[in-house]
Amino acid sequence: MHPASARPDPAGPPASGPAPRKGSEGWNLGSIAGVPVVLARSWVVIAVVITLLFAPTVARTAPELGGPGAVVVALSYALVLALSVLVHEVAHALTARAVGLPPTRIVLTLWGGHTTFASEASTPGRSFVISAVGPASNAVLAGLGALLVLLVPFGGLAWLLLTALTLANLFVAVFNLLPGLPLDGGRMLEAGVWKATGDRLRATVVAAQAGRVLAVLAVLVLLGVPVLRGGSPSLLFVAWAALVAGTLWTGASAVLKDARLRTRVAALRAEELLVRAVGVPADVVVAHVARSADAAGAQEVVLLAPDGRPVALVDRDAVTRVPQERWPWVQASSVARPLRGAPLRRDAAGQELVHGLAAAGGHPEAVTGAEVAAVVDGAGHVVGVLRGSDVVAAARARP
Repeated sequence: MHPASARPDPAGPPASGPAPRKGSEGWNLGSIAGVPVVLARSWVVIAVVITLLFAPTVARTAPELGGPGAVVVALSYALVLALSVLVHEVAHALTARAVGLPPTRIVLTLWGGHTTFASEASTPGRSFVISAVGPASNAVLAGLGALLVLLVPFGGLAWLLLTALTLANLFVAVFNLLPGLPLDGGRMLEAGVWKATGDRLRATVVAAQAGRVLAVLAVLVLLGVPVLRGGSPSLLFVAWAALVAGTLWTGASAVLKDARLRTRVAALRAEELLVRAVGVPADVVVAHVARSADAAGAQEVVLLAPDGRPVALVDRDAVTRVPQERWPWVQASSVARPLRGAPLRRDAAGQELVHGLAAAGGHPEAVTGAEVAAVVDGAGHVVGVLRGSDVVAAARARP
């Protein structure tokens, strides 16, 4: 699978650390080149499916292994597939780091894996290279495995394992080159459309829709081949086809949903969503705050540091709890809450607006709705306040 951009993650234990420990996502396996590696719990499902699928074949090919031995060898196929996916994701991670995109985590999942980054590739060329290197690494391993298969006795345990290594990497390489998201081939298609049109969001939508088409084709092909051969697919094979198609459809749909949300976000403007505010010195009393708001016709009041920086927002509910006769003596700072991060410009829009607001909330990966940021004009004067809840509501309301 292609790497995905995500929130920054803390570093895991070193590769030489203690035994894998179970976390919220799964089991932390340590790290490779400083990148934490996690084995998701869902991987157990694919391991069971592969073992059940290949144990009969192994038993027929090497009857001397016996039933338990065939199961162990079939299970090793799942381990070889996991190793192939890990090589694939490490190739993504190291290439991304080389082009200035630091990886934060590698996760091995039910169907493949993914690598997360702190940000996205800034150009279609970088995105294409990061995507292509994963399948390329598996193609190289498949070639090496094929050469080694020729050097060992046919039908033995070494032959079985090397054959599994070759086929697993060939499968991972070819499957991931299919042109639809969330596969690497989909990212490569996205990069090509992005380069041709200059519109990344449109490119993402095209590649995601292609991923949905692939999901439908996967069902038709996987279930249609046994029928064309005059037989019928087994229940286990039907489950396998559903797993493949479901993973493709779900991944493509998630990317498509995200692209549509980004399209809505791109239309957001701070000046359209802000609540009018006025800035006053931080050392004033509540009475001064009330007079300033009335004089400016503002709904909110922002307290300013001596250098003019917005530092706090007066809490209107807290003001109402102060008896009015005490307003001339109560400091406004005692009924205000701090503002984090830098203020937003009045002309901030799209992702710039979202990133600035998220940083003001102290969690730069997303807007949750609880954020508040001051908004300033070109001269740095406070003109309003922007709330995360208003931004989220506006994004959801746009068609």
